[in-house]
Amino acid sequence: MGGDARKRLLEAAELLSRTVGPAGMSLEAVAAAAGLSKGGLLYHFPSKHALLRALVQDHVSGFRDEMDRRSPGWAEDGGEAQAMAGARTYVEVVREIMKQTEAPSSGIFAALTEDPHFMAPLLELRDVVRRMFGRCPREAMLAFHGCEGLFHDRMIDPVRWDGARAEEQFGLMARLLDELAEGRARFAR
Repeated sequence: MGGDARKRLLEAAELLSRTVGPAGMSLEAVAAAAGLSKGGLLYHFPSKHALLRALVQDHVSGFRDEMDRRSPGWAEDGGEAQAMAGARTYVEVVREIMKQTEAPSSGIFAALTEDPHFMAPLLELRDVVRRMFGRCPREAMLAFHGCEGLFHDRMIDPVRWDGARAEEQFGLMARLLDELAEGRARFAR
């Protein structure tokens, strides 16, 4: 029950932070949306700060878990082939996240406005991903920066977000990575 309640609280906090923002999100509203008492919420998260910090960490853990499931060893210091497999998985996972949600992780990023220290788990994940791309042919870094750019575009301007254009860009990144893995795409050195 404890894990289920915690999960429901995090889901409710994500929804509310996306719709009313972290400043407008009260612990009472999160507890009510999760179907729990405020005391039940406080048992798991003793403060709003703790709840928001957990929300960011949950997002990062979920992303890493999905990467691990699809591409075991992606974060390890394996060879180029392992890194390329991880890079292709990264593009796929980011692509799917952006398709699945109205505003991908906007609640997470809204939480970051409450305390810049919440960025630490995201920055650590980004460093791991960047190191993985660093083990790929150098041109693969274009896919990493492409994903970052698309994510940023959607996060800061969801009204003008063009999903069809983004889908085309994800396709181009996937094709670039496939060609790099097959040794067919090399830029002049």
